[in-house]
Amino acid sequence: LQSIIATDLHQPNSISAQYSISQNSINTSDITMTKLLILLPTAFLPGASRAFQSSTCRPLTHQISNPLTQRVSLPLFAEQPSSIIGPINENIWDILPPIRIEGNSLKTWAFSSGTTKRVQVSIKSTGRPIEASVELWQTPSYTPTKFTVQCEDGSENIVHSIIELPEGHPVTVAVYNTEGQEFPMEVSVAEMNNAGSALAAFQGQRPQYIEGGKAVKSFTFGHGVESVEVLLKSNMRNMKAQIEILQGPNDDNEVIEVETDNANMHPFYTVIQTPGGANTLRIVNENPVEFPLEAFVRPFDTMSDENAEFNHGGPYF
Repeated sequence: LQSIIATDLHQPNSISAQYSISQNSINTSDITMTKLLILLPTAFLPGASRAFQSSTCRPLTHQISNPLTQRVSLPLFAEQPSSIIGPINENIWDILPPIRIEGNSLKTWAFSSGTTKRVQVSIKSTGRPIEASVELWQTPSYTPTKFTVQCEDGSENIVHSIIELPEGHPVTVAVYNTEGQEFPMEVSVAEMNNAGSALAAFQGQRPQYIEGGKAVKSFTFGHGVESVEVLLKSNMRNMKAQIEILQGPNDDNEVIEVETDNANMHPFYTVIQTPGGANTLRIVNENPVEFPLEAFVRPFDTMSDENAEFNHGGPYF
């Protein structure tokens, strides 16, 4: 192994010529499988030539011909793990048909302990206002997290949220339609075990620090941003915050109020639709000054990269 790596560092071109690796096939009569497994990682070493790197790494699979076996396909790179998949599935309506909840009605979903890590709660209507309360029940008297949502048009301002579930405890997700009987809504609650956590989706992004005492942080989005993803968390402390989408002075298209006893264990993640031109997202920390929070905000769906105008605070781009 040391001799092969040393040869690759000092004479990269000779290895490329000796084993004649092409983009289509590798002849096992000239190179054994052991040498192949040793040779491929050396393409990432600093001393390897550009030609050798490109010829080795460009194809996703190589066809290996063996006189004793048939031609098979060998993947060079494993599939990406499910932990990096985004937490929200916007096509949840096709996977899990929604359940109609009439006004002043309650619907619950029970989840057993240890089998479900997180659930997605999606709420919409046929163009009518939505006023709903979503709660996580851990015991008959303990509600670790809950949030309420109000919007003018449930067909445009569709609600997609993720609730992280505690480990080792059976829980119940309750959705209550607090509007009148004339305003039903449709709800889907689905397990998202194969999706990554919301915090993992924002890995590498620096959060916005929002102090308590009703401190306000604003984010402005341009016409090309169709939806925004928001993650609110804290450092093992409780959290009480309000999220608003505005299209004018005090013109709230959607308001979400969230409250949790441990925002590190139960962070709040949601995707908010921003249709109809420029929008401003406003986050208010309703807690006292001793309880700051961290806010992660970025565009989720955009028309194109060029139109994804986004400003971290302030009314101008």
